[in-house]
Amino acid sequence: MTEPRDPAEEKPIRVGVIGCGQFMSRQHIQTIARNPRLVLQHLAAREEEEVRRVGDRYRAKRCTTQWEDVVADPDVNVLVVGVVPRLHREIAVAAIEHGKPVYVEKPLAETTRECREIADLARRRGVPVAVGFNRRFAPATDLLHRAFRNAGAPVSVTYRITDDDRVRPPAQNWKRQCRLLIEVVHIFDLLAYLLAAEPVAIYAAESRFNDASVVIEYDNGSRATILSSSYGSLAQPKEHLTAVFDHSAVEMTDFVEFRAYGLPDCPALERFAGRPYDDCDNSHVDAFAERGLEALLAMRERYHRAMQEAGVLTDSSNPESWRRASLLLGNPPLPQINYAPDKGWGRALEVFCLAAAAGSTPPNASAMDGHRATVCAEAARRSIETGQPVTIDRSFDVT
Repeated sequence: MTEPRDPAEEKPIRVGVIGCGQFMSRQHIQTIARNPRLVLQHLAAREEEEVRRVGDRYRAKRCTTQWEDVVADPDVNVLVVGVVPRLHREIAVAAIEHGKPVYVEKPLAETTRECREIADLARRRGVPVAVGFNRRFAPATDLLHRAFRNAGAPVSVTYRITDDDRVRPPAQNWKRQCRLLIEVVHIFDLLAYLLAAEPVAIYAAESRFNDASVVIEYDNGSRATILSSSYGSLAQPKEHLTAVFDHSAVEMTDFVEFRAYGLPDCPALERFAGRPYDDCDNSHVDAFAERGLEALLAMRERYHRAMQEAGVLTDSSNPESWRRASLLLGNPPLPQINYAPDKGWGRALEVFCLAAAAGSTPPNASAMDGHRATVCAEAARRSIETGQPVTIDRSFDVT
């Protein structure tokens, strides 16, 4: 006889979303639309035409151009925030004061002071806050986590994360600012999570702005080196991790391929399906699962060639270049190239919403984890400016 289901498990979770730009409409809003438990209750964006278009496409119950309306909506159970970072602190604080669990895209806030304010307020009010460090929830990270747990410290890690910022349209110019805060916070968080250790010191140097090497020392004796650059190629996989244990090692390439060496508890090779998107050519989903890095390289080379031939890499502000690129990317087009691997976006948001609705503590990166990542970004920037190692402020350790 089938056990009766708890009615709370079937109750819809009404989600308020603030922001519906490229990332939000491709990631979190599509995740909400695909999950039968989640309802897009209230959607906000500055541009009325944009919010109506996305709201109609994904059946939002309400739309607004004022984020305050979403926060104050009594029908909203959970909030998801994906706007420019300068607004994160204000929106997160308002959400907490309204007692709304809130999932904030990275970085949690622009400064450590703002991060700590959010974390302290969330703790006092007992309101769950998660930061969008989705890589913790990628299928490839599950195997990395197993390998790191089975290996003893110290561990030596190298992590490369590179982009070609020439492809960014003018609306994304804010992402060209401090890459350490906008992008590398993902890696600061992922490494602390995998190593189960806290950073104690950072040394960083730049060969040019947003082209940095960062060395991090951890309290368990481990050390990580991050190469972060905005001068990479679209044809190159965006991310690569190598970790050396005690006469064993693992490699992970762009969340599509994992390799283990001398680790009997891990597969020697594992490939991971890609993430599908509405209105896109999703042939990469199965291709990644079957051919892994080979399929990713073929896709990235095609994407790079289209952007180069269309003139986007020469002038990303030219609408005609983007029109030519869309023709070269096919009909339906390839998805945005960095979105093709499954980096855990969907799973991270679903886990948070379900846990928050059930009244349990979400296993996502917390506000204090967001604080730690911003502390690391600020320390790395200070090291670059002074040319000296920086001891980490451990204020994020306070419970």
